[in-house]
Amino acid sequence: MKILFFIHGLYGGGAERVASILLNHFCENHETYVAVTNFKAPFYPIDNRVQIIDDRIKCKMKGASRIPRFVKMAHTIKKIQPDIIISFLVTGNNRALTANLFCKKKIIVSERIALSHESSLIQRILRKILYPTADKIVFVTAEDCVSFGLPQKSLTIYNPTLLDFYPDYDNRQKSIITIGPKKRWHQKGFDLLIKAWSKISQQNPDWNLDILGRITDTDFPEDCINEKVSNVSWLDWSANVSEILRTKSIFILASRYEGCPNSLIEAMSQGCACIGTNCDGGIKEIITDGVDGLIAKSENVDDIAEKLQTLINDDNLRCKLSAGAIEKSKQFDKNVFFAKWDKLIEEVAKK
Repeated sequence: MKILFFIHGLYGGGAERVASILLNHFCENHETYVAVTNFKAPFYPIDNRVQIIDDRIKCKMKGASRIPRFVKMAHTIKKIQPDIIISFLVTGNNRALTANLFCKKKIIVSERIALSHESSLIQRILRKILYPTADKIVFVTAEDCVSFGLPQKSLTIYNPTLLDFYPDYDNRQKSIITIGPKKRWHQKGFDLLIKAWSKISQQNPDWNLDILGRITDTDFPEDCINEKVSNVSWLDWSANVSEILRTKSIFILASRYEGCPNSLIEAMSQGCACIGTNCDGGIKEIITDGVDGLIAKSENVDDIAEKLQTLINDDNLRCKLSAGAIEKSKQFDKNVFFAKWDKLIEEVAKK
């Protein structure tokens, strides 16, 4: 089978990571292509069998950049002649669906973030018009899958963890960690977390807050510059995230909205005691409050601080949530993820 992916790029980010995981999986049994409009080198490892297509609009003619993107995508579809198209993210999905109106190929589109965020009004209108023309629509939360209103075409596939489960909770540092790329700091609520930590850091001098995602000194988020907080460390991206998570006691996402956060699932798989917020998106579907993590109120600095202090104070609760997190993360095992996607493309191919 010949599969063609459309995504804006393969550099760092949650959607890009999941796309990379799928590309590496599909190329084992299928002829796999990915067309990208930002031709940066892939951040995540990509199998040599995956054929990467530079799908930028390149022309010296004045105004060429205004050529509709879907025209270029239609040209790529006609050139590759895929059996199935898979597209990620709402803007790319709308363009791919428009291009496919002229090409009539089987197509799967995938949403990667809560429907209530990350798209303009025009994109939301186009989504309502164009998504019914897709063969299947993949959501990363059950809530969005139901609310969108196309039950015969919609399904939920949560993001996977590729890490081996690490249930050992002994010898952990007195450290709290959060993770997020620079462009997602506001979404991930780094400013909220730093303000919450400022409320309790002085009474917990032996604990540290680690923020994984800083690139350079100039990248410090503007809404955190004036926060004078002790015991905060900014860490660069690391290829050994699992090694870092295995040393941390608490993982927290103070997000304003989410899709299906890879970082939370992986922190749970490494046995961290986790805190998330009840924001729009998948955190509420991943964490069962009090069983495998704690849920704080979204954008509520006092409640985030209270949940952190609760875990800092209670060793037994941290151990209990760690064990629950390991058990819950088994639902997001990579083999479960691959099996659902394999079944999906087989169903679409036979349709």
